[in-house]
Amino acid sequence: MLEFKDKKYLIEREYDLTEEAKTASLYTTGNGYMGVRGSFEEFGSTKIQGAFVRGYIDEITEIVEPFCDNIYMKKYYIDEEKLKHFQKQVSCVNLPDFLLIRILIGKSVFYPWEGRLIFWKRKLNVKNAALSRRVVWEDDDGNRTEFLFERFASFSEKHNYYQRVKIKPLNHALPIRILSGIDTAVRTNGQIVLRDVEKSEKANCPIVGFKSGEKYGFKAGIISKSNFYADGNPINSKYTETDDLAYNEAIMPQAAEYVVEKRASLYTERDVDISYNEFMGFADTKFCYDDAKKSHAEAYKKILDKFDVFIEGDERSEAALRFANYHTIISANTLDSVHGISAKGLTGEKYNQFVWWDSEIYQMPIFTHTFPEEAKNLLLYRYKMLEDSVKNARAENRRGARYAFVSSVDGREHVWIYARHPFLQIHINSDVAFGVIDYFRNTGDLDFMRRYGMEMLYQIGRYWIDRVTFKNGRYEILNVTGTDEHHPYVNNDAYTNYLTAFILGKIAEYDREYDFSEIKDKIGLTDEEIAEIDDISKNMYLPLEENGMIPQFDGYFGLSRTLETKGNSAKNFQMKQGGLYHKSQVIKQPDVMLLFSYLGFDMCGAKFSENWDYYEQMCESSSSLTFPVHAICSALADRPLSYLKYFSETTEIDIKDIHSCAYQGVHSGCLVGAWMSVFLGLCGAKTDEKGITLNPHPIPFWEKVEFNFEYCGKRIYVTLSYDRISLKSSQAEKVKIFCNGKEYDFGKKLTIDFAGRA
Repeated sequence: MLEFKDKKYLIEREYDLTEEAKTASLYTTGNGYMGVRGSFEEFGSTKIQGAFVRGYIDEITEIVEPFCDNIYMKKYYIDEEKLKHFQKQVSCVNLPDFLLIRILIGKSVFYPWEGRLIFWKRKLNVKNAALSRRVVWEDDDGNRTEFLFERFASFSEKHNYYQRVKIKPLNHALPIRILSGIDTAVRTNGQIVLRDVEKSEKANCPIVGFKSGEKYGFKAGIISKSNFYADGNPINSKYTETDDLAYNEAIMPQAAEYVVEKRASLYTERDVDISYNEFMGFADTKFCYDDAKKSHAEAYKKILDKFDVFIEGDERSEAALRFANYHTIISANTLDSVHGISAKGLTGEKYNQFVWWDSEIYQMPIFTHTFPEEAKNLLLYRYKMLEDSVKNARAENRRGARYAFVSSVDGREHVWIYARHPFLQIHINSDVAFGVIDYFRNTGDLDFMRRYGMEMLYQIGRYWIDRVTFKNGRYEILNVTGTDEHHPYVNNDAYTNYLTAFILGKIAEYDREYDFSEIKDKIGLTDEEIAEIDDISKNMYLPLEENGMIPQFDGYFGLSRTLETKGNSAKNFQMKQGGLYHKSQVIKQPDVMLLFSYLGFDMCGAKFSENWDYYEQMCESSSSLTFPVHAICSALADRPLSYLKYFSETTEIDIKDIHSCAYQGVHSGCLVGAWMSVFLGLCGAKTDEKGITLNPHPIPFWEKVEFNFEYCGKRIYVTLSYDRISLKSSQAEKVKIFCNGKEYDFGKKLTIDFAGRA
C-alpha cells in the first residue's frame, strides 16, 4: 500500500514481492543523465533492476517479455540460442548494477524475502530527489538488525550516484561483512547484451569497462568508491573480483553502528561534457556524502522551483502533482541534446528509449513554459535527425524531410516491424514542426531559428507539398493513421489536417517576416515552393460538419457506435485480432480533442462543448495520453468533478496502476500532463507572439493554486483563486495579457477579479 505524506513523500509501509517491479518504476531516482530503478541495494534482477543513461542504446532481440525460472528468487532469463530466429531491434541498454551493497550478518545474508521483517518503510522524497528505506530484520535465529538506506542521483554532479547504508545490531554481536561494488550479471530484455566486459581496480576502487552491444559498441565505464566506518572510525577494505562481481569487502570490527558510503561514477562514449580521463579521475578523488547530498539538494531545488505547484485545500492533489513533476524533472536532459525523452523517461526498458510524437506534443510544452533550455535540447536532438529524415523522404520519392515516427540513435524508422500502422503516422512531421514553432513564439529565440529551426520547418513543409493531394478544389491528406491507432489507414484525419495547415501557415508567415535566405540557399528552397506551402495552408481541407462537429476522419460518424468483437479478444488487443475497432467509433485516445487542449487552436465554427461531450463518451482511454487531455477539456468545460477525476488519473496512473503495466516504467507523457492541466486547463492559458491569454476556470475544491511559468525570458508568478487571478513578473518590462476578453499591459504586478476589475 502506497501513501502520500506531508505533500512530499511517497511511502511504502510493507514489503510485497509481487509489487516489487511496479515500485521499482515509481521509486526511480535520476538526474536527466541517468535513471536508476528502485531495486534494492542487496539484490538486483531483470524486470526489477535497471540503470540507464540517456541515449546509451544498442541492438537486442525484440521479444515481448522474458520469462522466469523461479519467481521467488526473481531470476529471469532467455534461452539465447532460441533468439537467433527473432527480429533485431535497438533498445536502451541496462548498465551493470552499481547499487550492489550486500550485507552478511553472521552466517545470514540480508534479503527482505528471507527471515522476518519486523519493520519496513520506504519513502521517496520528491522535494530533494532522494530515496530512503528503514528496515528492521530478524534472521532465522532471532537476531535483529536495523538498516537505514539512502541514495540519490546527484543533480550537481550528473555523472555521480551516491548511497549510504547504516547498520545497527539490535540484540546481537554477530560478525558483519559488507560487500560494496558492481554486479555485471545484468540483462536487457532478458538477454546478455553488454560486450567486452572488463574488471579492474584503481586506488582500491572497482572499475568495470564494457561496450553497449554488437551494433554500435558504445564504450562505457563505472567506478565504485566506498568508505566503510565502524562507530565513526574508517575501516579498510579489500578489492575482490568474481565472475560477475567487482567489489570492496570490509570485515567490520564489533561496534554499535556500521556505515558504508558509496559513490558510483558513470561514463559513456556518448557523453559530450566529460572525457574518459576526467572520468578515471573519480577513482582518485575523495568524497563527503553529506556535502554531496547538500549540493545535490540545492541544485535540484533550483529546478523544482520552476515546476512546483502549490494547491491550497487539497493536499493529496498537491502531493500527486509534485510526484508527477518529480518524474518529469529526473528525465530532463539538461546537459546536452544527445537524446530526447522517451515515453518511459529513464524508468524502464519498455519502448526501448525511443522518441515518439509524445516528445513535442505532450512532454516538450512543460519545458517550453518552465525550463526552455531543455525544450531547446529536445529540438536540437530532432535537428540531428534531420539528415536521416531527408533520406527517409527520398526513399518515398518525395522532397524535404520525413521524420521517423520512432527515432533512436539515428533518424531512420525504428518502429517495430509487427506494428504496421505507425508507418502512416506522418503527423509526426507536423508534431516536430509544432514543437519548433511553439518554442519560438514562447522564447523569441531567433538565433535558434536561423541556425536550426527554420531549416527543419522548410524541409517539413517541402515534404507536405509532395504528400498532400489536390482534390475537389482543396488539399487533402489521404491514407494516414492519426494519433488514434484504433483507426489506421484513414483519409483526412482531423488532427493531421488541422495541425499541418497551421504549421504550413506559420512557415509562410515566418518566411515573409524574417530573412532566412542563407538557409534557403543552403537547401535550395525556391520561392515557388514557399508559394506552394502558403497555398496549401490556405486551402487545406479542415473537416467540419454544419452542426459544429469535427469528424475524426472521413466517414467517422457513419461507423457503428458499438464495438464489434470476436470472442473476448477486444479486451486484450488494440486494433488487433478480433477487436474490430476500425468498424466502430470507439477510439483509443483523444485525437480531435487535442486540437482544443494541447494545441489550443481557435477552432472557427467548431463547437467545443458538443465535441467534448461526444468524444469523451467514445474514448476507451486505453492510452495513458488520454487522461491529461480529458483533464484539460473538463476544466475548459467548467466541470470540476470531471476535472478532479481526470487529474487524479493523470497524476496517479502508475501509483494506482490503472493500466496494469507500471512495472515497465512510468507513463512520462501522461505525468507531464498534470502541470499542463493546471496551466492550459484551470488557467486557460495560451501563449504566442501576441502575448499571454488567460481564461481561468478555477474549481471550488481548490481554494488557491500557485505556480510560475516562463514567457520570452520573463518568469511569471501566478496565484489563482476562485474569484481572481494575480500575476507577478520577474521583470518590470511590460507584456500583453489578455484575460477573459480584456487586454492589460502587465508590468510587475497585476490582479484581475472575475468581475473584470483590474
